[in-house]
Amino acid sequence: MWGILFFANHLVLIWAWAVARMLESYDVHSGYEFPFNPLHLIPFYAGTRFHDFHHKNFHGNYSSTFTWWDKLFGTDVQYKQFIEKQQVDKEK
Repeated sequence: MWGILFFANHLVLIWAWAVARMLESYDVHSGYEFPFNPLHLIPFYAGTRFHDFHHKNFHGNYSSTFTWWDKLFGTDVQYKQFIEKQQVDKEK
């Protein structure tokens, strides 16, 4: 939010930022991981699975958009374990 306050000096930029944030919010709260979603082209984008785990667990995955914050502070450890367990179960 601070970026938009400091760098958006035009009403069009403010509206573009608001629309982008709403679309991102719809994506992560939809419960579906759409493979054709252009947001997945963004490096470190959290996405639906990452955010759903946050709502199920409440002990990690605090970043709303980018996963680097959780990597930096080590709050994605349980998510990594969950994904590894899913991969092992899928291979069985």
